Amino acid sequence: MAEQVQDILDRMVPALRDLMDREIFTESEVKAIVTRRREYEYLLRRRMPRKSDYARYIEDEKNLEKLRQLRTKKVMARLAAKEREERKTNPDKKPTKRNNNGIGTASIVQHIHLLYVRAKRRWTDDLTWHLQHAEFAKDAKSFGMLGKIYSEALQVHPRNTALWIEAAAHEYFGYVVDERNGGMSGGGSIKSARVLLQRGLRVNPDAQDLWLQSFCLELHYIQKLRGRRELLQIGLKTATNEIDDDSDVESPSLGSTFYKDAKLPRIIYKNAIKSVPNSVEFRLKFIEQCNLFPETETIVNEIMESIQSDFDESEEAWIARVKFIAEKEMSGIENGGGFLKSSPGRSGAKRKHEMTMNNEYKGNTILEILHQAIDSVPTPKMYLESISFLRTYVDLILQHEDVSEVNISKTREIILVGNFLKYLVDKSVTNGISSPQLAIQCASILADVDTPENAVQYITQATQDGECRQNAYCWMKRAELKARVGDSTSACRVLRSATKAIPIHDTGHWIVLSNLFLNLMIQPLINEDELSSIFERLVLLSHRRESSLMNDVVSLPTLALAYVRYATLTGKAIEMIRNIYRKLLLNSTYTKLTGKDEEEVLTFRTFIDECIIAEKNQASSHASNLACLYDSAIRFFDDNGHSKLASSFSRRKENELRAL
Repeated sequence: MAEQVQDILDRMVPALRDLMDREIFTESEVKAIVTRRREYEYLLRRRMPRKSDYARYIEDEKNLEKLRQLRTKKVMARLAAKEREERKTNPDKKPTKRNNNGIGTASIVQHIHLLYVRAKRRWTDDLTWHLQHAEFAKDAKSFGMLGKIYSEALQVHPRNTALWIEAAAHEYFGYVVDERNGGMSGGGSIKSARVLLQRGLRVNPDAQDLWLQSFCLELHYIQKLRGRRELLQIGLKTATNEIDDDSDVESPSLGSTFYKDAKLPRIIYKNAIKSVPNSVEFRLKFIEQCNLFPETETIVNEIMESIQSDFDESEEAWIARVKFIAEKEMSGIENGGGFLKSSPGRSGAKRKHEMTMNNEYKGNTILEILHQAIDSVPTPKMYLESISFLRTYVDLILQHEDVSEVNISKTREIILVGNFLKYLVDKSVTNGISSPQLAIQCASILADVDTPENAVQYITQATQDGECRQNAYCWMKRAELKARVGDSTSACRVLRSATKAIPIHDTGHWIVLSNLFLNLMIQPLINEDELSSIFERLVLLSHRRESSLMNDVVSLPTLALAYVRYATLTGKAIEMIRNIYRKLLLNSTYTKLTGKDEEEVLTFRTFIDECIIAEKNQASSHASNLACLYDSAIRFFDDNGHSKLASSFSRRKENELRAL
């Protein structure tokens, strides 16, 4: 071991002596560098080497390289100043051309590269070392080494698609070694980038990101050709003749076709959808890439045609078509390609759609397509997607212009969209297409474009049976609309009915019960017994609140805090407040259940603080009640990982109980 370490150190002598001769480092500093490297080399040759030893060694060498760069600048500045002084006394002296490059200049960087190579050999399967080495090569501008690093990494990790993409990006966009003059040139080889991505796709044929990046690479290359032609300001034929040898363009005619028709991106897209045939989202990502480049309308139209022909039964595909048209209308671009004029179908077979829509909607491309969509895919999801899109579409219309200055045609279009939304509601009822989410949206539409009374009638009918009857949010919508046409007591009656319709074991029962509780506290005439009974039920059901359905519902501490504040504002006796916190702290398992989020913990703290204030405001405050509050809070905060809050309440307990 000692001989191996000494051999490595001996090889470092010429570089270190060069740095010392050029006054970058002093003799004592060089000795310190050798001593430190010797210690690290012995650590790396242990029977079980550690990654941390390699990491510290590399980090120290990086810091040494930074110091070398600073010292080099300082030495060069000192020599330049000395030369200026000499030229003052001898003006005829010619400036000295200094070359600060010596054997020691690149020695530290080379040593770091060697350390990374040794680490990668030791831990071959650890991708971290490859990524760190690549990052260092970029920082050190070791671009010739970077390609080798990616090549080695891909041999070990061929399934890592991000590596293939990064390597291809380096080949095309990064700096590479110019073989003609040995220097660095910007912009690599399109051929090398293509080869890398093709190899990656052979190993990972279903990798969507590789297909997308391969597609995007060709669009970049087309843009490069376009930019070259514009810069040269000559015809496309001449520009084609100027293309580098690494181009796929072999003749002016082929170059023209490649530039104008974008054949390669379209071929890549066709191969991509053969490998990933059943994903609408995947195809839409190609459109997103096209939107980043100019003059890609032809490709976009072909993509939309493929979506239309292959996904006639997909809600996402229909909405994608509508969004495509809307975006063109918003940007003032005429619809191109003509793909919207043909009826959709599978395997080339045209499909006839039920054209029963009112004449007032005909001529509006967006509404016509949506009508075809709900006829082709009569599902609740299709109706929901259509409603969501139309609401967004109206918002976009209003965002383009000041509401007060919206022109007549836009106003008519907004009214037409409103009528079509109502048409969707009527059609869903007629065809018996329903779901809880659709019922809520339809009720909202009727409340906005029709009358609240009709909305109440619709949602009331929906909650009579089926899925909506046991859906808490449908009942909440019904209560909200009932309050709009009646009074707040009407909402309470609806929520009481909901608690009977939704089984107690269903998490939706908590939703309507908690909202009934909050609504009761704002009524002019309050039944105290009912309020107390509901709170007791909420406390007993609090353990069911862990369901994901409850994420947007008020927590038990929030309800208890509202109850305490109600008791305080209405001048109720301290016994009511004591009854509240005893039910929560002593008669339930709430405080014993862990996993509370930050907001719930802080709300619980506010609840405890207000209960403590209420107790202290009594003429004869009982120490046992305060102790109960403090002890419960301390346990709660400790169990939920808030030790600082627990310590704070512990100190407060000692001080306040001592003062009693």
